[in-house]
Amino acid sequence: MPQLEPSSYISQIFWLTITFLSLWFVMSWFIIPRIKEIVDAREQKIEDYIQKASLINKQALQTLERYQKAIESAKDQADEKIKTQKQELALTLQTRKEEIDSALTEKMLESKRILDEDRVQTLNAIDEISQKTADIILKKLGF
Repeated sequence: MPQLEPSSYISQIFWLTITFLSLWFVMSWFIIPRIKEIVDAREQKIEDYIQKASLINKQALQTLERYQKAIESAKDQADEKIKTQKQELALTLQTRKEEIDSALTEKMLESKRILDEDRVQTLNAIDEISQKTADIILKKLGF
């Protein structure tokens, strides 16, 4: 094999050195800076995305906080309206109950008065009927 022949070592080392240095020069001056620019651009883009995401997250948290405050305010208003409506309903019920109670009391008094009148008339009628019946019985007995 020609690579292993000792007489060609110097030329192989020379070309190895030239090739290595030329590749190193091309890599260090052209390829590595281009790769570094791409990596830096990606890092910058990622950093921009992180900042935008942080800003959006902050805005979302503020919106959520406003939303929760609005919901809490709406709940408080609803609770207040419910409380007011309950009070009004209780007052209305109390008023209606009093009206119905007074109407029932009036009807009960009227019914009692009518019953008392009917009892008096019935008792009077019983006295009259008793006397007529007694007269008829006495007539039939011959008295």
